[in-house]
Amino acid sequence: MTVTLSKRTEEIVQAQLKTGRYATPDEVVNRLIEQHLPAEAAREFPSGLDAVELKSSLLAAVGKPTRPYRKGEFVELAQRVIAEERGA
Repeated sequence: MTVTLSKRTEEIVQAQLKTGRYATPDEVVNRLIEQHLPAEAAREFPSGLDAVELKSSLLAAVGKPTRPYRKGEFVELAQRVIAEERGA
């Protein structure tokens, strides 16, 4: 997976790397997400997923076959989810 960080977030990651506590940018990002996801989960996941349920769902999905998204597919999926949430 490749993620594009904002300039500010990239500065934070670089600052954390300079402390020597982390060997790679991946470690910094993973640690920050793991620290903040439980507190944010209740606010960020309107479906009521908590961090434990999210982790379980993600781990279950890891073993399933994957395929690349076709162009525009992710946008369509996001729009459908948003529409469903607004209609709920």
